[in-house]
Amino acid sequence: MNFRKILLSALISFMLLTSSMVFSQTALNRIKQDIFVLASDSLMGRSAGTKYGDKAAKYIFSRFEENGMEPKYQSIKTTTTEKNIYAVIEGSDPILKNEFIIMGAHYDHLGYKTKTKSGIIDTIVYNGADDNASGTSLVLELGRMIAKNKGDFKRSVVIIAFDSEETGLNGSSYFANSEDRYNDVIISKNTKLMMSLDMVGWLRQSKKLTISGIGLLDNPYQYFDKLSLKGDNTIKFKDFSRSLFTGSDHMPFLNKNIPAFHVTTGIKSPYHKPGDDAELIDCEGILELTNYFYDVVKNFANDEKVKPSGKNPAIKKPIPYNYWGFELGGGNNDHFYNKGNMTGKSDFLYSGGFFAHFSLNGYLAIKTGAEYNYKGAKRYETRVKAHSVSIPAILVLKAATPDNNFVLSVGFGGFYENILDSRATVNGIKVSHYLNQNLIGLQTEFELRVFRFVYGISLKRSLTNILSDPTYGKTNQNSTTFKIGYVF
Repeated sequence: MNFRKILLSALISFMLLTSSMVFSQTALNRIKQDIFVLASDSLMGRSAGTKYGDKAAKYIFSRFEENGMEPKYQSIKTTTTEKNIYAVIEGSDPILKNEFIIMGAHYDHLGYKTKTKSGIIDTIVYNGADDNASGTSLVLELGRMIAKNKGDFKRSVVIIAFDSEETGLNGSSYFANSEDRYNDVIISKNTKLMMSLDMVGWLRQSKKLTISGIGLLDNPYQYFDKLSLKGDNTIKFKDFSRSLFTGSDHMPFLNKNIPAFHVTTGIKSPYHKPGDDAELIDCEGILELTNYFYDVVKNFANDEKVKPSGKNPAIKKPIPYNYWGFELGGGNNDHFYNKGNMTGKSDFLYSGGFFAHFSLNGYLAIKTGAEYNYKGAKRYETRVKAHSVSIPAILVLKAATPDNNFVLSVGFGGFYENILDSRATVNGIKVSHYLNQNLIGLQTEFELRVFRFVYGISLKRSLTNILSDPTYGKTNQNSTTFKIGYVF
């Protein structure tokens, strides 16, 4: 690590820390101070559970107090220093104050690493200015503004700095599942909306603010219609946050079926790289976003009823014990000769259809349905291609997890098959309806269902003769089908 850089960073941090004692800071100065302190080399990337993360937490706690809030620590793990810091700004309405709007941002980052080159040890610090000193500075200033004007907010507002986001959303998960109370009301169970502000420091460069998750609310645009950003900065709304790469602190709240937004200016910054430094952050943009979200939060806090839409992709509908679905399959088909030394050879088989599954109890079920088959058979005298429809009746023995998400089963039963058309060429003559039209037989299935996807194998053997010509004796049809299905 460059010693001059450390010294300069420490000097800037000291000047910013002491400046509040000399003169009354402006909002922009406060935001700059928070960014430069949290993203300084002296905090060594503020990794969760380290002394540097603990120093960052203490700094944030003091800023809560300076900004007119009454913060408290929430320990995530009793054996480490990992902790959230939050404050509740009580609403002015005697009823609505028992409902909460949560504005959160994580303050932890990746820490640092060392490498040795030519015998010299170099320390590389991941300062995480955009990820997520930017979001932390925003919620701190937003909390100051709301606390100063709390009489204008009917609902209570929770301002929270989450720890341990980078290690698996541990801080937000803990809060979303906690029973922390305010005025004897459990906060998490009475939260109407949560917003995660994660990487909001590049508005000048991206020219865009993205708010994902508004589809979780009924009539969401009423809260944003009359609000905008300055200049050519735009706001992009998304109904839901679907990306695998935007996992943030809103997710644990979604999993608890609490409407939650993911807010960001994008990942154009040096995301998770050593170059994510304070000098690159658009502090003026963060101030603009702070003013914007002050009005947004005020709209949510003062609406008589913040109503969920009932849509939440994070909540999977439980799979009922009685269900139906469709399945597709492929495999092989052959004719087995019971007389002499003649034998058929395997040919193709394709299938597709619908099935229904009816549980009798926790261990037994009945499966039936309708399945279309297109199959071939290489017989002794010719090759036959046939179209058919089959209807199974199978008794299923199953072993399922308590939530019915994973099921392993084996089934045994019978089937009826109607051969709609079968064609062959014998001695140069084309023959239609070459096979018997009606078949009955035995069917065995092995299946694994993982959530709504079904994987299985089906074995069939006809009991009736596939061909009535006495020249070849009794011939049974055998088929093996590998299937994949989906449960509705």
